[in-house]
Amino acid sequence: MFSTIRFPSLFVCFLIFIAWMHYEKRKAAKQQEKETDLFWKREEEANQTRNKDISQLPLFTPDTTKIPWDGAKNDTILHYIEVLRQYVQMPMMDLSDYTNTDLKLAYGTGNFQTLSNYDETYQNFLQTLCALGKAYLEAGDLTHAAEACRLCLNYDSKNRIAYMTLAKIYKCGNKTSLLSDLTDEIKHSPIARKESLLHEIEKL
Repeated sequence: MFSTIRFPSLFVCFLIFIAWMHYEKRKAAKQQEKETDLFWKREEEANQTRNKDISQLPLFTPDTTKIPWDGAKNDTILHYIEVLRQYVQMPMMDLSDYTNTDLKLAYGTGNFQTLSNYDETYQNFLQTLCALGKAYLEAGDLTHAAEACRLCLNYDSKNRIAYMTLAKIYKCGNKTSLLSDLTDEIKHSPIARKESLLHEIEKL
């Protein structure tokens, strides 16, 4: 008797589950279609947006006095220093919070390439500054390595490579208190996947 009653019950539950899965699949498909339509509507609007004056937009100007130019010297370090000297003379802007569509809507499609170049230069500047810190670390110049990474983090508090390199610097220099302060800083930073970063630092 029990098995006879149980079988139809399980079958009904299975049918309900299948119906629910079908409903969720259709719901997700409709949501995706809605988001896609909205994206293309905004993109079409963005491509028709007239240019706006960008001459008064604030450019990013790094403090060149804080860039460690005069540390240890080898070919790698000299290369990064030369690249940084070129970047600091170029216009830069941090536009990482904008999507391509956002940029065109805000400033016009004709300004898109110029602003993209500004943002690309800014990102390349930060990457090079961080790379300089790593090069100083590999050369054993911990002081200038820390200065480069710390400056990078002052400009970009989400830079995982700079955090990791700085942790290695403090580890190499037996700066236990500074390493502890750095982990606390990461915990309160806006960086994504901070738990995995902290785990990597713990393994050093």
